[in-house]
Amino acid sequence: MAVQRLAMTALCWRSILRAHQKQTPDASGIARRPGFVAEGSPAMKKQKSIVNVVTVTGVGVHSGEHVTLRIKPAPANSGIRFVRVDLPGTPGILTSPEAVHSTAQATVLGGDGFIIAMTEHCLAALAGFEIDNAVVEVDGAELPIGDGSAQVYMDALEQAGSEEQDAAREYIVITERVVFGDEETFAAIEPYQGFRISCSIAFSHRRIGEQSLVLDVNPQSFKREIGPARTFGFLKDRERAKALGLGLGAALENTVVLDDAGVLNAGGLRYPDEFVRHKMLDALGDLAVLGKPVRGHLEARRSGHEVMQGLVKIIAATEGCYRYEKL
Repeated sequence: MAVQRLAMTALCWRSILRAHQKQTPDASGIARRPGFVAEGSPAMKKQKSIVNVVTVTGVGVHSGEHVTLRIKPAPANSGIRFVRVDLPGTPGILTSPEAVHSTAQATVLGGDGFIIAMTEHCLAALAGFEIDNAVVEVDGAELPIGDGSAQVYMDALEQAGSEEQDAAREYIVITERVVFGDEETFAAIEPYQGFRISCSIAFSHRRIGEQSLVLDVNPQSFKREIGPARTFGFLKDRERAKALGLGLGAALENTVVLDDAGVLNAGGLRYPDEFVRHKMLDALGDLAVLGKPVRGHLEARRSGHEVMQGLVKIIAATEGCYRYEKL
């Protein structure tokens, strides 16, 4: 997609250029504006971390390499931090818009001389389970794919348990509509009392076609409706992807594979519209890069990681389209 087509957006677009001059980033990388935190009621929601250390092992869908990941508890107000334990000095990086390294086939975070790829499913599970603070240690450059959904991370978080912390949960409350993309492919977010995702896709493959889904996201709806939805790919693209060093670990055990006739997986689909549900899962993981929970309505139309991270960066940089609030 041409750069000029991706540049269309936003009711508050004009303030982007001056946004960082007037704001100071906090630990999440989002610019903080003084006076924009509302304390809310005494019953405001608390931050959460996990209770027990849990381990996830598996293969990287693109690298094909075996990797071990551990999720550990973290103090209040520390956010989600990824750490490469296989590298000298165990470098780490806090999840934030500035941490995004690239968006080719995955959301890749990166620091000084290292990357951590395929973060979106893990981030979606943490967001879906309302875990605010955790350390994710990994001994490779790509997180394990599991079965292609967020299920492996959901299982780990269920095993880990969660507990409230002595700090109020702070939300990014969207106050103005922001759009990134063009008329055909875009991601947008607008004010909403809770957190809702509307997602739509369109593929020429007859088994997919046009699909759409609207969901108010909470831990229960996440686990039931989108967490188990798997990534998908087309058999005709396999050799080209491998030539580019992608999909080296892809298999029927971790990917819904389609040929011209339909789905090749013996068990079929988990949902009739599993494809759009997985895109919604990805969108949630991409939005989680903001580093804090969001109050707003996210709309993703035929969007992927590149478009979603474009939206994330605009939200982070734009004065007046959000405020912080403790609810």
